[in-house]
Amino acid sequence: MKRSFHRHALLCALAYLLTLSNVQQGFALNTTAPAGSGLSEDTLTGTVTDSGEEPLPGATVWIPELERGTTTNHYGHFRISGLETGTWTLVIRHVGFRTVQTQITWPVPQEDLDDDGHLAIAMEQEVVLTDELLVVGYLFDRITRYQPTQSYNSMEIQQRNTSSMGTLLDGETGVAMRSMGNAPARPVVRGMDGERIQVLQNGMKMGDFSATGSDHAVILDPATLDRVDIVRGPASLIYGSSAMGGIVNVHSGDIPSRWTDGASGFAGAGGQSGTESLNGVTRLTYGLGDRAFTFHSCLRNTGNMQTPAGEIPGTDMRSLNLGAGGAWRYNSGYTGGSVQYSDKVYGIPDDPFDFDEEVEIAMQRLAIQGTTHHRMDHHFWEAAEARMVYNFYTHEEIEYEYVDGVPDDEVLELAIDHHFSQTDLLFQHGERGVIDNGTAGLTFEWRDVSVGGEEALTPDARGWTAAGFLVEEFRLPRSWRLQSGIRLEWNHLLSLANDDFPDADKTRSQGIWAGSIGASGPLFGNLDAGIQLSRSHRTPSLEELFADAIHFAAGAYEAGNPDLDNEVGYGLDLTMDYRSSDWQLHLAMFANRITNFISLRPTGETEPTRGYPVLEYYGSDAELLGAEFSAKRKWTEQLAVTAGGDYIRGSELQNNSREPLAFMPPLRTFAETSYDTGIWWTSVRVRHVLSQKRTAETEEKTDGYTLTQASVGIRLGSENIHHITLSAENLFNVTWRDHLSRIEQRDLPMMGRNIRLSYRFYF
Repeated sequence: MKRSFHRHALLCALAYLLTLSNVQQGFALNTTAPAGSGLSEDTLTGTVTDSGEEPLPGATVWIPELERGTTTNHYGHFRISGLETGTWTLVIRHVGFRTVQTQITWPVPQEDLDDDGHLAIAMEQEVVLTDELLVVGYLFDRITRYQPTQSYNSMEIQQRNTSSMGTLLDGETGVAMRSMGNAPARPVVRGMDGERIQVLQNGMKMGDFSATGSDHAVILDPATLDRVDIVRGPASLIYGSSAMGGIVNVHSGDIPSRWTDGASGFAGAGGQSGTESLNGVTRLTYGLGDRAFTFHSCLRNTGNMQTPAGEIPGTDMRSLNLGAGGAWRYNSGYTGGSVQYSDKVYGIPDDPFDFDEEVEIAMQRLAIQGTTHHRMDHHFWEAAEARMVYNFYTHEEIEYEYVDGVPDDEVLELAIDHHFSQTDLLFQHGERGVIDNGTAGLTFEWRDVSVGGEEALTPDARGWTAAGFLVEEFRLPRSWRLQSGIRLEWNHLLSLANDDFPDADKTRSQGIWAGSIGASGPLFGNLDAGIQLSRSHRTPSLEELFADAIHFAAGAYEAGNPDLDNEVGYGLDLTMDYRSSDWQLHLAMFANRITNFISLRPTGETEPTRGYPVLEYYGSDAELLGAEFSAKRKWTEQLAVTAGGDYIRGSELQNNSREPLAFMPPLRTFAETSYDTGIWWTSVRVRHVLSQKRTAETEEKTDGYTLTQASVGIRLGSENIHHITLSAENLFNVTWRDHLSRIEQRDLPMMGRNIRLSYRFYF
């Protein structure tokens, strides 16, 4: 197996490098720009800076007449192709800066260019909240830039005012949620769950256990975040080989990359009736010339979930998040670091009808993160970045027993201590012939897991992962682009003895690889298309391999299988996008074939001491087919109507049976009307979900439902902004059941009518 892996990896790497060399040589003669002009044939290049001439990464540059745009890279540079002789409108936007709208004549006169031959644009800072124009830019406009298929800024996060990552993203096209109450809700992307979806903080793994169990929560609170991106494509290989469904990358902003002198940030509070909850959040950035410091805090207290059938005990939550950081900016880059602490305690609805027993999960996380970015004076490499994180995470599952309503006993059923560190070293290059840009990097991860409690689920473990990756983007004829990437990993895992597993001493050490290649560009007019092929590779988790105990909070006895093979997934994505001044249309179709798809299935046996069902981890081939569609019609500058839907069909291919996979989302559709004047806005969204009758043998069917949400908001002020949002979810108090809910009692509905109120003051 090792010789086979090395041979395949070497052949792939050699083929990849030969392709780069041949393509670069074949096109190099046709890509020479006129000396000193900053312009190449029909291509405009420019630089966006603030009033202090500091580059502005991430600014959107848009030409309305062409319905074409891009984003600025780490140095504030941009490029737009396809210009013809004439006059064009250029619109530049960046959160926190006044929008710039100017007319340019093509070709641009030499006197309007800077000394480097670029069009120079300066933006003035302003605390203004507007509709953010999100333009998908080049693959690596920053050293860690990717193409997010969906992105949510801090204003959108504030408007949703949710307590978990799952509830924040639920209902978006292609995104559902796995839930066991509000607290442990986690995103499910295109039917993929667990470790097939990586939830990262600032591009680094968080070290929590949210992927390993339906009762485990993501440790972060969404209210503390600056931005959330859902990522698919070759760039996801930077973050791991196992993310078959994609990456959810959250940006905390504790390490600033750009700032101005003085204080800026926000403070706010919110509440909702559906869980009788309150929360408060603050974020402060203080700039002192070439240095800046940050601080954030968030406190949340959430009660039990209220449904049309009444309250569900064991769905409460309390959380605290604190963080501080700083950065130093110098001529060739910047360096920064941060410290974060999170504390979350929440209940699990083990059996809402048993008032003599409660289950509570307590988790804490201390994270130390650092990064340094350095621009390089090198003939090939333009920049280098080093990132590191150390996480110490603790997890406890506690059983409380009552007699006649009085606390009688407290048992620590499961305790986990997890030390996790990750170090990344990345190098970026720019244009090289037909190669537009690229990133190469190395990653090293180390983990140490200690497991205890009355029902220790697994043995202790220690392991490490070393990986290297290369991602490149090429220019093709007719304004098409080719994106490709490859990742090679070596994983080592050693199980260690503890009190419940005294004989544990097994080692798994193996190499794996993943790759992706895709092309996108215009077909004709305003219609773009894309195609992507990918290969993912996931090694089984500690629980999947070695679990052999009651998982009390999940309400089951889990049995692992140390002989499980790796999951290998092959994916095909096809997309079509149409954009005009009034319409935005998106269609995506995908197919995933996964060998040894690992899941839990009931054995039919019952654990004798507590009567829990026995579930075993097993692997079988699987297939996931699906499609997503969205359409937006802009009737006026203020009024817009959006509609869309998604469908996923998951099948197990054991013995060519094509039996349904468990926990597959049903067909979902939505329609939304919004009206935004810039000062106030309102929207109504209706989501209709069909019944799910295509279920696994041991899975119950769920009925369809229709939910209505109405929202209204107002923005007051110019330099300092007051932003208030009022929303009513499940407006008509419909009784509904989410098919992905892990609450065992299917007759328990989800949340009823829920009134959300949130306020933020931006300064």
